[in-house]
Amino acid sequence: MKRMMMIAGAMMLATSGMTVAQTMSPTDVGVQLMTGTSATDYVKLAADGDMYEIASSKLAMSKAQRPDVKAFAREMVADHTATTKTLMAALKNPDRTIAKPGTRMSTGNEAKIALLKKAPKASFDDLYLQQQMQAHQTAWALHGGYATDGTDPALKQVASTAVPVIERHLMHVKQMTTTAMSGM
Repeated sequence: MKRMMMIAGAMMLATSGMTVAQTMSPTDVGVQLMTGTSATDYVKLAADGDMYEIASSKLAMSKAQRPDVKAFAREMVADHTATTKTLMAALKNPDRTIAKPGTRMSTGNEAKIALLKKAPKASFDDLYLQQQMQAHQTAWALHGGYATDGTDPALKQVASTAVPVIERHLMHVKQMTTTAMSGM
């Protein structure tokens, strides 16, 4: 109950534009924070993650069988579109020398999209949720790490704001995976 109250408070602060600390630990998420990431690499990896989330979730909006998975996919498109806009806004600074990220996904994320496209309807939801868990673990490690030791203040703020959103997504994926295992 205390954890849920902390998460709810973190989400309220995130939507008010204030910086919040992460509420999940590496043990909760299953990965360690990715520290020591350069600002350039942070931008590239964050943008790639958002592109994957948006593309995979648009696919899930049409291919998913479960209504909760479709609703989650809509949430992913909205939230990751917003985090992309926040990232791009942070890059609009004439003093910053960080290039805007490319518009093409990494080879690894393209491969995940290809698997989703080929997945039979009966197994699509499970594959999508499995990929979402992995993608959000990676995103949490990246954003949480940069929020902890990033060198660019504007990007550090972007990372700090993204962490509670990612944690909310992780909780949703865990709940949907548990629901599927229990037979709904």
